[in-house]
Order: sequence, then structure tokens, then C-alpha cells
Amino acid sequence: MFRDKICMAVYAGAMLIAGCGGGDPPQAVPAAREQAARAQAAQRAASLDADALLDWAESFYPQFFPGHASTGTYDRYLYRQYTLPGGKTNYLGLSGGDIYVLGPDFNGGQLWQVGSLADFTCRVLSCGTSVTGTAAAGAPIAGATVTLKDSANRSVTAVTSANGSYTFDTTGLAAPFLLQLTTPAGARLYSVSAETSAASVANLTPLTDLIVRSWYSVQGVSADSAFANPLSAPAPTQRQAASVAGAVLSVMQLPLNSANAGVAAPLELISKPFTADHTGLDAVLDKTSISYGSGATITVAAAATRQTSVFTYDAGSGTITSSSTTANGANTTTSSVSTLVPVQPTQGSALGEIAATLNSMASMISARGTSLTASDLAPYFDAGMLQDGRNTQQYVAMLVPLFGRGQTVAAAVQRLKSLDATASRAEAVVAFTFGLGGQSTTQTLNLAFRQVGGAWVVSGNGRIAQVEVQAEASTHQGASAGAGPLVNVSVLAPPGVVRSVSVAPGNILVAQHSAVVDEAGMLLDQFNGEQAQSPGALPPAGTAYTVTLTRGDGSSVSYVEAINAFTTEGVRITNPTGSTLADARLDGTLDVAWGLPATYAVATIELSGTSYTGEMDLPGTYRCETLPAIVSATSTSAGLSIPATCNGQPVRIVDLMLVVTGINGEHSETHYTMR
Repeated sequence: MFRDKICMAVYAGAMLIAGCGGGDPPQAVPAAREQAARAQAAQRAASLDADALLDWAESFYPQFFPGHASTGTYDRYLYRQYTLPGGKTNYLGLSGGDIYVLGPDFNGGQLWQVGSLADFTCRVLSCGTSVTGTAAAGAPIAGATVTLKDSANRSVTAVTSANGSYTFDTTGLAAPFLLQLTTPAGARLYSVSAETSAASVANLTPLTDLIVRSWYSVQGVSADSAFANPLSAPAPTQRQAASVAGAVLSVMQLPLNSANAGVAAPLELISKPFTADHTGLDAVLDKTSISYGSGATITVAAAATRQTSVFTYDAGSGTITSSSTTANGANTTTSSVSTLVPVQPTQGSALGEIAATLNSMASMISARGTSLTASDLAPYFDAGMLQDGRNTQQYVAMLVPLFGRGQTVAAAVQRLKSLDATASRAEAVVAFTFGLGGQSTTQTLNLAFRQVGGAWVVSGNGRIAQVEVQAEASTHQGASAGAGPLVNVSVLAPPGVVRSVSVAPGNILVAQHSAVVDEAGMLLDQFNGEQAQSPGALPPAGTAYTVTLTRGDGSSVSYVEAINAFTTEGVRITNPTGSTLADARLDGTLDVAWGLPATYAVATIELSGTSYTGEMDLPGTYRCETLPAIVSATSTSAGLSIPATCNGQPVRIVDLMLVVTGINGEHSETHYTMR
């Protein structure tokens, strides 16, 4: 445990996990890699003597071992003695290759064996490093030469084994590394590794090749010329590689999930160990073909589902656009998503600072739990922001019920939409992952950021109202039946701010409906309109709609919203089966069950209930929302509790709403009405 204290400095609150066997702090190290790192450390442990270890401990942990003490002997121990303020004394010593500590700060004052020299060799000395991987395109690529180049254009080579595996000794080389393999057919595959751990994994597959080629294509550079001289066209850092890999994962997540490949994070497309045995990830490679021209075309052909995706690159804006179509029987899903790649160092630095802000906020929310207040959140938001018609105080107040349910929270930039490091402004899709009661769910928010006083904060979108244009596969059940694809327009505004709403194209009629009470109790005017679509003539993904809001004083403002995905696949609720108000089990727990889509990968499932005090469309009716149940993206059931009153009045109608959202914005919405 003292090894944990040295590595994590428990009492001081420091975290130095990297000191334990050469691991990489941000990522979990697979057991095989950890064993390899420890084996290397054990081989070098003889070179690490007691004085070197004791000197290092004094240098890195002076709060426990201040000054430079002389080495003494006692019985079988070599030790050093340290006097701390207040008269306390700590001892650090070794017996053979084992390390011990003694003092009032450690283990209740009892002698404590905390590790061995081998555990700290890679921290104190410079250990050797390696890169391993598997080359496969369904079948393993055997007997092929793989070349690895470092950032200084130094290279080493290895030959793949019968199962496609290879290993490089990268001692003395500087990451990031580029890898190149030439297949027996003469095709070149690329991969990249920006890890700095003792033993890292960089596979070579058509998907790693797509990541590397996309990284260079978005800069107007060919992967072949970059590999010839990485000094002129550097390989991506981990953050940059993750951004490109995220675009690839967004089109590959559905087949990966179907094959139970266990790939959930972008860089796992590169670094997740796998066996070329036609299962899991390798089964997906069997079904995948990629061709290159001005862009890249990715085809995944499975038994019941066929998916075609096209990548296009804009070197001027630094963006990758992925457009996909997936068909399964009579259902079709399309999507078009653009991702900004942080190719400039200043962009990468800014993205890192935004990520630090989000991590800090998530840690604070998790620590505060149900005691979370608006004042806790306020420092992370621009004091003068306007977000969807809410000022800072109103927006933060709305977030408290969502974030303050006692759940653990993690936050990360899922996709960059824009980032101007010079102007210190950015826009991103941010994923918040909540964990509570053994379940986890992810919700995404489109957030704008700006740098204020050296720190990045949420700055707001500047809109006078919340405006959404959503293409969805709509299903109505219970007391109101029906189904079909449609385009839905929704506007929520503070009372009196908006007088009317118009939309173009499509001639969608938008009318004012019942007022909405949000999670913080704020009353909002609601405008809604929808237009049914013919399944055979859906608007293409990426179609832009202009929503014009006429203010109370007659002036107007317009916002452009693009629908980046469309699916014809609805999702049905299988329980409850009744449609009376009694079936809603008001003030009790209602068990709800549903199915899952087959033409897109699910990002989030949101189950909530809306209660009405009268007819839904009447302006005098109050509408109250329940907080969504926390359910995972694979869940097919959950419990929901709906209060019997809304704004102090009895509930007359309940509308269950199940929203299944895909990772590219696909949207299936089911309403189950009970009255």
C-alpha cells in the first residue's frame, strides 16, 4: 500500500499512477501489457540500487521525506530517517529488493512493506518500450513487413507472424509513431500510436488505415508522402487521433455492436487487442470494404443490414463529413455529420483546456451529489450568457435538477463543430454520462464556449428561444394511435418573447400550444408544428430549415437548423398495454418496456412522462415534465413515477415519451397516451 502512497500520495492527494510500472495514467492498461511492463522492469531492477531509489523518493515526495538523509543500516534493512515539523519521524528503507516505510502517517504507524525495486524501476530509470499489434483485414496478414517511424523519422521493422501479430522495440524512439504495412496484394495499410506507456498496442487494419488517411486528407496531404517524411507532416497526437477515430467510430458503431466487438471509445479502433479469428472486431473487418478516390467509401454488408458511408474532406475548414445510409428490410436510416479535426497545435491546446473545464465540472457535480446548487455550477458558465432564451441564472437553475440527483457524472467533448483558438470561441457536442443505481445513460448538449479570464466557460448560443427541427420516426400508441416519419418543429420561449413562428421550406404550420413548466419551475411559451413525410421521399440528411421567430414588438430573428439524420424505423412500447388514466399509476411506479432499432447504433434512451391538466392543445392547459429515467443505451425497460398534480392542478392526461437517439442524431420518438 505504500507503493500506492508513493504513486498516489494518498495523504497529500497527488496522483502519480504512471510511477507504478510505467503505465499511462489516462487509460486502463490491459493485463498482458501490464505484465510485459513489469517483466521489463524486473529485468532492469538490478540496475536500480537502494541509494538511487531513496534519492528519487526524497526528490519527488519531500512532504514525507524532507532533505537529504544519510543511509544507515539496522538488522537486515538499509534505511533513511526523516524528521518532519511537529517532531514526527518517518523512515524509508529496503531489505533485499523490498521497500518498507515506517511513520505516524503510514498504516497506523506500523511497519509497511510497500513494493519492490522492480515496481519503481521504470519511474526512476529509463525503461525500454514496445509497440505490439495485429495486422488483419478479416483474415490475418501473415509474413508481411511492417515499418514503424517515429516523430524524428527514425524507423524499425518487424515481420507479422502467422496470426498477424508483430512487436517493435521502440526504446529510444519518440512518439507519435506511424506504422505502414504492404499486403501481399501490394496495398498499403497505415496505423498510428501516440501512447507513451511501456507496452502500447497499435493494430493495422482497414479501419486504422482509414483513420490515418483521414487525418492527412483533412490537411490536403497524402498518407504515403507523410510516411516518407513525418517531419514535414507529423502524425496526430492522441487527442487529434481520437477526433478522427471518433468520426470513423460514428459510422462503424452499429456493426461493431452487432458483432459484440466491445469497442466503445474511438481509440479502441487502434489500440484494442484482438485476435484475427473472424469473431468480434475481426468479424466486422470480414464484412467491411473501403475504397478511396477523392474521399473514402466504406461498405459494411451483413446478412440483414447493408450500410454505405462516404467520407469527404475539406482541407480549408479542417472538417470530415461522413454521410451514411443503412437499410434493414423496409427501414432506412440516413445521416450526415461534420467533425472539425483540431489539426493546429493551438486548437489542440484549446480543446484540452475545454476538456479540463468539463472534467472539473463533472468531478464537482459527482462530489456534491444531491447537495448540488446553482452557485456550484455558476463558475463554469459565462455570467452574461444567453442560452435558448434563458440567462445564466435561469439556465443553471434548469440544470440543477438534471445534475443533482446524486449520480456520478462524466463529461467529454463528443464532437467539435467549430473552434477558433485565436478568437477563443468554440462549439461542441458534449456528452454527459450519468451513473445511478447500477444504470448509466448519456445525454448530449450542444454547447458554445469562450475563454474568459484565461478559463474556458460555457458561453451560450445567444438565441432568444430554444429552437429545434427534428426529423423523426414517430409512433403513437395508447389513446392516440399512428406512425410514420415526420419533421417536427419545436420552439420554447420565455412568456411574451415570441409571438409567432414560421418555417421554410416545407410550409410547416407552427402554432402556440399549452405552456411548459421546465425542471426549475420556469414557465415557457410553447410553439409546435409537424409535417408528415412520405417514406419514399424523405428530405436528405443535412437539409437546412430556416425558423423565423416574430417577437412581441413585431421584429423578427431567424435561425437555421439542419436535420443531420432521418430514420423510418420506429420503436414500439410493449408495456403498458392499457390507455386509461388509471394505467398511468399516478404517484406510483409505472413499468415501461420497449424494443430497440436495427438500422442505427443507439446513443441514448430517454424515458419520461408529460402530464397535462387539460387537453394538450389548449393554451389554458398546464404541462409538466418528469425527469427522465436513467437507463443505458441497451436497456429495454425502466420504471417511471408520474405525479398526480401539475402546477397544483389534477392531471387529466399522461403522455409517456420514449426517445431513442442514435450516435449520429437519428431519432425515433414514441408517445403512449393515457387519459
